[in-house]
Amino acid sequence: MNNIILTGFMGTGKTTVGRRLAAMLGLDFKDTDEYVKKCEKMTVYDVIKKKGRKYFEGAERFAVINLAECENTVISTGGTCLWNEENRQTLKKSGKLIWLKASADTVYQNTKNSRNKRSELCGLSFCEVEDLVKLSEKHYENCDFSVCVDDKEVDEIAKEIISFLQGQRENI
Repeated sequence: MNNIILTGFMGTGKTTVGRRLAAMLGLDFKDTDEYVKKCEKMTVYDVIKKKGRKYFEGAERFAVINLAECENTVISTGGTCLWNEENRQTLKKSGKLIWLKASADTVYQNTKNSRNKRSELCGLSFCEVEDLVKLSEKHYENCDFSVCVDDKEVDEIAKEIISFLQGQRENI
């Protein structure tokens, strides 16, 4: 499989960068959260709120299994998707894992006005968000490539990913 899978903490721009990257490369774009939303007919936030975190994790696993079957697709994952080892292994077999890495400040700024969409961050202080970002890094450190998204435009991030991917093809 030749997919490009964008991962990283909540608020790092996975969906935004993924859509732009797919457009630049002429590929399809899929999003695990959107897949869950379509299947469940409610937002991820509502799934977690109404059905619980465990139920959501099962729905997300279903999304990962199905989207990993795609070919030549940019796939954006939910912020905690790779925290599940089975999801990580399934996606790794499907393509290149790209970690959109952001500072706690970037995450906080990008999510502070959308807390209702991100139940895990609801009501957290900057220091608490910083602790979560640090704790999450272990789940992404084995990705094929990481790109820091702090203070960068979407096109710049997408171009860095494309440059990495072109280098990978040259080394084959």
